[in-house]
Amino acid sequence: MPSYRFLVTAIDAAGHINSILGFSEGLKAAGHEVCCVHREKYRHMFVEKGFSFISFDETLWNVNLDEIKLSWLDVLADKFRKDPVKRFLTKSPNEDEAFKNRSVHYDLINQALDRIISDESVKFDAIIVDFVSPSPPLYKNPILWFPICSLNPLVLYPSGPPPFSGYSVNSDKSNWDEFRKIYREAHAKFIEAVNTDLDAAGLKEARFDPLRYVDHPQTIGFYHYPAGLDYTECGPIESNWHRVESFIRQPDSNMDFVMPEQLRDKPGKLIYFSLGSLGSADLMMLQKFIDILAKSPHKFIISKGPRGDQLKLADNMWGENFVNQLEVIQSVDLVITHGGNNTFMETLYYGKPMIVFPYFYDQFDNAQRVVDKKIGFRVNPYDLDEDYFLDCIEKVFADKEIKNRVEAISQSMRNSNTLAEAIKMIEKQIERKKHLYVKTVSV
Repeated sequence: MPSYRFLVTAIDAAGHINSILGFSEGLKAAGHEVCCVHREKYRHMFVEKGFSFISFDETLWNVNLDEIKLSWLDVLADKFRKDPVKRFLTKSPNEDEAFKNRSVHYDLINQALDRIISDESVKFDAIIVDFVSPSPPLYKNPILWFPICSLNPLVLYPSGPPPFSGYSVNSDKSNWDEFRKIYREAHAKFIEAVNTDLDAAGLKEARFDPLRYVDHPQTIGFYHYPAGLDYTECGPIESNWHRVESFIRQPDSNMDFVMPEQLRDKPGKLIYFSLGSLGSADLMMLQKFIDILAKSPHKFIISKGPRGDQLKLADNMWGENFVNQLEVIQSVDLVITHGGNNTFMETLYYGKPMIVFPYFYDQFDNAQRVVDKKIGFRVNPYDLDEDYFLDCIEKVFADKEIKNRVEAISQSMRNSNTLAEAIKMIEKQIERKKHLYVKTVSV
């Protein structure tokens, strides 16, 4: 089998970066060369795994992308503390400007990517991309590209509940269209801003849909979700999308997790708590959870997030702004998470039950899937009941069926060869294109 050179990239978000890192490991195992193209701050993650790396030219930008993300969160914080419907019925101050800044974020990443792809001295056979909107550089360049959907896959099931609603597949369908309408109206300025950029790039056929957050495949695409949780009861998935049971990245080292000294003599189970790289920046929400968990008889590892220095942890806790999540998850008895798909998949892969606090977007869908499939509990931050939250922790540890279901999903993910099959499908597409090119040239 020939060896090909792949460019891999993603939007500027931790979960999506981790998804392409895991997929890259599969490509490397199949004998291919992988080069990540992204912001300099991610270089170490790929170089340490033996991949090459090309950094975006960030001198092209006159803004701080990290500040854009956090300011977007700050402007919408009150909205994100409401339930999925109520948050979209009213408009927050400066909301339109916040979403416009998010579209600027996408545009700047595309500009930097375009410069690298257009460089004729840098050659690639194919591109693996985990984006949430159409990317002009991919459309105008002849290189084959394959999208990854590292979100909850409801975005690919037209007959399922509306993505980002948190509605059960068994919920009243009369509410589904109403949510879609409210959601699209709330994102109208965001849609307009992104589509204006696409029009400016000459992509009249490519449209941004905030109820998809994934582009249509050029040939084939791949989504990341275990078979035991997939939405097969919702009818056929969109064409040309193929499920990969697992492309969880390997731990950064072979070192076992070392229990922090201050927790070694504490009683109870060990629990990991994280609201993700963005949700954890909502200090008011995170401190509220921490204060409740202080009343638990268990001990906690806390991922404090980018503003963690402003948090106050209790005596039954240890935390850092950023922790080695894979090592921690393997060592704990329970994960309390925002339900972002990357953490969600890692938790399942290592066979841990979970309690999900959905904060926004597909986190609501993963939280409800946990309930529907009886592998944990959903606790909504917008109607948080302290006693219910603490009781859910005890119920998880007392329920052997939850543990058995999660372990079955874990074994399925670990034993799957769907990533290797996906890479073979990609290889065939590359071979087919090369064959057609040779045939055309010879004619």
